[in-house]
Amino acid sequence: MKDEQNPSISYDKSWSKPDTVKYFSSCRNSIDDVYDSEKHFIMHILKPDYSVLDIGCATGGFYNVFKHLEPTISYTGVDISPEMIKKARTLHPDISFHVSRGNELPFDDKSFDVVFCSGALHMTFDWREVLKEGWRVTKKYFIFDVRLTESNRTVENLQESYEKIAFFDEWDGISIVPYIIINVNEFLHTLELLDPTPSLQQVYGYYHSVSEMTVSPEKEVCMTMCCLGKTKKPEEENKWEIPINISKKR
Repeated sequence: MKDEQNPSISYDKSWSKPDTVKYFSSCRNSIDDVYDSEKHFIMHILKPDYSVLDIGCATGGFYNVFKHLEPTISYTGVDISPEMIKKARTLHPDISFHVSRGNELPFDDKSFDVVFCSGALHMTFDWREVLKEGWRVTKKYFIFDVRLTESNRTVENLQESYEKIAFFDEWDGISIVPYIIINVNEFLHTLELLDPTPSLQQVYGYYHSVSEMTVSPEKEVCMTMCCLGKTKKPEEENKWEIPINISKKR
């Protein structure tokens, strides 16, 4: 239905629409398309011969990004959309792609040096489980982004916070995904529950208006990129570079 106060959703179909697949086939597939917040960590984390898992890989565009930054990496992509993965396999026939939900990854513990998940966690109700799964299958680093708020609650009610999925064409009135905004205290608590507790915690972010395609009670959120490490090298420091006073929030 087209009533924005009570929209309907088919999550898989929202990401499998032809215009959505077309967008990710032509955009977000080169180093020029990478946000500064994403570069903030991946440019320093990648090393020769690292294995990388991309959760929410769409049509595999970030394969080009990772190979540009470090040509010897091996890349694996997973996405919820069969149509996205079908296109990814066409564009990159020699790369391993899987249709999978981020909360049910088909990999053994510590299968990858780096797990990467950008632009996906704030669009799934399973964000807590995706965090656990990404952390489970990484050997070294887990890089991901979230939307944080200093407000008193986490916003994860579809009827009050969602993003319309529309690329190239007008919104069809039904294709939406959740827009999850996490209370910073709950986010900190969620990180503490990861097993093992991250030895390295580096966070970088800034406040920014939500997109025009987003319906939400929050008009601004802290766009936050995170890098968690299972070990911490002597030269690495824990840093929380976001405009939230973490010490007062704990």
